[in-house]
Amino acid sequence: MTRAAAADPETEPVGSQRDRILEIALRLMSEHGVHAMSMRRLAQACGLNVATIYHYFPSKADLLSQVIGQRGYEERLLSERPPLDPGASAGARLAALVTWIWEQMSEQEDIWRLLLGESLRGDEEVLSSAATLSAAFEAMLDRWLDGLIADLPGDRTVTARVLRGTIYGFFIEYLPLKSNDRAKLFKKRAAEIASVLAPE
Repeated sequence: MTRAAAADPETEPVGSQRDRILEIALRLMSEHGVHAMSMRRLAQACGLNVATIYHYFPSKADLLSQVIGQRGYEERLLSERPPLDPGASAGARLAALVTWIWEQMSEQEDIWRLLLGESLRGDEEVLSSAATLSAAFEAMLDRWLDGLIADLPGDRTVTARVLRGTIYGFFIEYLPLKSNDRAKLFKKRAAEIASVLAPE
């Protein structure tokens, strides 16, 4: 049954209703910022009354915490394995890795917009979550470089740290672009990064 065909959002199963609220909250927060999204606005977007929102999330801070933690980005980052061709050169594997990471980030654009925007506003909950995610991301890069591109020249731990900042920087720079334009530039930038870090 499609969501439009559902009889009444108030009678949806508890898990699906809570997840639906979190999805809509993420969209609203990433588009307008946490400060501009009231619980009343969220209730209207969900087709629920405000009391139902507060039943699941006693405060906006609690809602924000659940939005950030809901999808398990850190665990997913640590469990994913990028599809690299083991027979390709170190530079080609590095370019493929960076491109793949940007594609994964683009698929989760709402959470990245939220983390970036609220980090810039200094939200402590978001800063803590962003720091945890960033540390996990660097550790993951270090493991991927060690396991998938072991022939990469230089200190892989330092390379992982440099890559993390570069990946974030380019992603932020290209976030305003349409996804098709962004994808083309990501491939070009990934090749440039690889030409510097793994010259052939």
